[in-house]
Amino acid sequence: MDRKNELAFIASNTNTFLQASGKTLEKRLEEIALTDQEENEIVKDRTIKTIRDKGLSLFGTVGDVISTFLNWNDDVNDDLSEAKKMVLLEQYFNKSDSHEKAISMLKDFLTNPQGNTLFNKILRILDDSPPDEELMQHLSSVLKVIIDSGMFEELFDQHKYALSQIERLTPQALSIIADYKQWPAIRLGHSISFGPKVTSDWFSEFTNEYCAKKGIRDQDKYKRVQHSVIELQRQGLMEALKGQDGLTHCELTHVGTDLLPYIS
Repeated sequence: MDRKNELAFIASNTNTFLQASGKTLEKRLEEIALTDQEENEIVKDRTIKTIRDKGLSLFGTVGDVISTFLNWNDDVNDDLSEAKKMVLLEQYFNKSDSHEKAISMLKDFLTNPQGNTLFNKILRILDDSPPDEELMQHLSSVLKVIIDSGMFEELFDQHKYALSQIERLTPQALSIIADYKQWPAIRLGHSISFGPKVTSDWFSEFTNEYCAKKGIRDQDKYKRVQHSVIELQRQGLMEALKGQDGLTHCELTHVGTDLLPYIS
């Protein structure tokens, strides 16, 4: 398997990759023989505090154990990070009509100080989550929008603000924003409002109607959708307004609308 295919496998089969890598960790640990004194110290402490207090030189062999764990984790983390970045850029190129043009624009983006800062911000968002196809699709769209817009210096603050908002959201919440045209009108029973804005709970009704419209029946997925709807409202990205038709219409706020060009 060449490196590209290996990284693609890691990105889409993370659990399998970690289980396989865990076997290499076991093999490395088996090569280290602990003395009775070292084993007793580990059993007695049972916490990472020993490592912090005594450092990696702890009892010689135990230091080797610690180094083995840390080095293995660094290797695995590097592979996961590289795999996610490869998928991100591959999706970016797939969204472009001309790969030659996309390569040229990406080069200009990365060699621009503001562009490079924005790119690394996107990578940090990517690195803070396990490989997630939904998130990588959204971030590749973000990358393309920022690169296509050009004017990295003039739009730097705008892009940075949008990325800060995106960083706070789950992939599911981003998908709900991108799908705003499919949001259903809902009928509430008793509700409290301030002007047209509904201030009482409308999350359950919206989630019921939205999941029914999207054909979502799995209870775990239903709960994730509801959690994401609550998340969007609490962060000031989504609100519910009473309409003249007697129905309640959920809409993006001004801040939520600002994110649309990046992820839709």
